[in-house]
Amino acid sequence: MNKGSDLIIYLLVYNFSYETGNSLSLKNNPTQKGIINNMEKIKTPFLDTIYHLRTIEQIILYDKLITIAQTEETEVVLFLETEYENEILEYPGIAPDFNAGAALWGARTLYLATQLLLHREHKMNDVKELLPFYIGVLDASAIISADLCLRFLPQIITKIREIDPEDLVIEILEKHLIQFHYSAIGSDLDTENVNFETLVTNDCLLQLYIDRIVQRKSIRWAQSDFIKKQLEIGFGDYQKLFWAQL
Repeated sequence: MNKGSDLIIYLLVYNFSYETGNSLSLKNNPTQKGIINNMEKIKTPFLDTIYHLRTIEQIILYDKLITIAQTEETEVVLFLETEYENEILEYPGIAPDFNAGAALWGARTLYLATQLLLHREHKMNDVKELLPFYIGVLDASAIISADLCLRFLPQIITKIREIDPEDLVIEILEKHLIQFHYSAIGSDLDTENVNFETLVTNDCLLQLYIDRIVQRKSIRWAQSDFIKKQLEIGFGDYQKLFWAQL
């Protein structure tokens, strides 16, 4: 299942003293809201957020920025590896190996970006420290592994922009998506600086990339000469049948 294209964002704001607390659930429709009392003690905020995101497509916001424990990072990597193994069963060709470092970086980036929806007071230096760039090798393994969580990032950016169009976080997150642009397909990200060279090194990633563009009918992402050529190869004489607007 290629999650992320129809994400419904729930804001679960946990106000807690690490013992008990209340949860306010806000759906995109502001008329639908509810209070859940007597929350259990929150022990694994990072893991809980990523688990909710991947399984029921919800995000969890906490009333304070919480340091991510190393034990949680280990658990998140194990969870994402299982998710990856399940997803690649439907991937074309031979999928690259799971990249634990890239998957963790993507999860941390997404998690901290969601927390900054609620925490509005931050300086550029603080944000850069919270949301560092990926420093590993940017290959197909890294791109697909990070996408497990990064595919949700464009919608988080949209929410941040709704709150404050000039938020410092937006520029940093968009730079991350330019680097990991497979996760940005369908968004309004400026594609001028997108580099497609990595796609030609792995047939699985290339086909996933083209499939996502077609699935989301993203005209913006179909405009580069490289992508147009790939679409022509894939559609052949049936392009108008599959995508008349292209």
